[in-house]
Amino acid sequence: MVKSDIMKRIGVWVDHDIVMSSVTGVVDFFAFCNKYWQVIQQSEHQLFDTVLMGPNPLVQHGAFSLKVEAVDFDSIDILLIPGFYAYNPKDLVCVSQQLKPYTTELQAMLAQGKWLGAFCNGTFALAGTGLLNGLQATSVWFFKDYFRQMFPQVKLDLQQLVVQQQSILTGGATTSYLNLCLRFVELCMDTAFAQQMAKIMLTDPNRTSQLPYLSLQLAPQHQDAKLAEIQQYLQAHLAETITLDQLAEQFAMTPRTLIRRFKQHLDETPMAYLQRLRIERAKSLLENTLWTAEDIMQQVGYEDISSFRKLFAHYTALTPKAYRQKFMFEPQIDCCPVSGQERQSVA
Repeated sequence: MVKSDIMKRIGVWVDHDIVMSSVTGVVDFFAFCNKYWQVIQQSEHQLFDTVLMGPNPLVQHGAFSLKVEAVDFDSIDILLIPGFYAYNPKDLVCVSQQLKPYTTELQAMLAQGKWLGAFCNGTFALAGTGLLNGLQATSVWFFKDYFRQMFPQVKLDLQQLVVQQQSILTGGATTSYLNLCLRFVELCMDTAFAQQMAKIMLTDPNRTSQLPYLSLQLAPQHQDAKLAEIQQYLQAHLAETITLDQLAEQFAMTPRTLIRRFKQHLDETPMAYLQRLRIERAKSLLENTLWTAEDIMQQVGYEDISSFRKLFAHYTALTPKAYRQKFMFEPQIDCCPVSGQERQSVA
């Protein structure tokens, strides 16, 4: 049954360096919910009201400016924390401090049965309060190493796009806010209403994992020249059989030292890193060629197709075929096809 009697008030946290689209996207999402409800009910009733709140009354980014109300957690039913333009450890630490002064008030919200939600690197701000300690949460996948280092007491789960723990929702990178908002709508209304909103927003409600989107190209950089040399070697010899002992001998170090270097800078063992390199190459070949899974398997150093498919699914949550269907570009298909007579070049 649809639970629509009481309007829910959504607070969106806004401060300097906020990603504008993540704020306006949330506001637009709940505005669409209101419009859809009014159409199907033939009513002026609104389901949701959104308010921007934060410590600064005016937040600007380029040509955009947002008027922000004073912080008042008593007036809202859920606080949503969007992402910030923060891409290095120093800036992420700053983000993690934003809500710390309000920890007591946020605890009171949870005690009253209200909700907290964060997505993209806004999860760093929520984790900085300590309210995620001991709980599962997800975050932006390309900052996973920073997140684990800064918040070791949080059980980071990248298998899911949105994680619900008690009255806390966390979402993954960038556009995960759509799925997080869908989940909140489902909690406030019902599954059927959320399903219809997913169709209106052209959002896949079954987009449940971040794993297909993970890429080594955005891995944290390091200054270890010898390790960089080993990484290049592995990249150039993906199709070959490589063991830990052989790799250590190749670069004149003990296996223990090799493992320590990888753990220190990449947070994984050399062989685990090699597996990820191979899967990354397989993903690229699936995106950019029409080679069969068997052909690709041999190019990246595997011999058994069944094992390769299982390993690929482990790293991406998709089969090779499903991955190609999801990510391969089709350049011959226009986004907005028109007839030949109507088509014109744009100067």
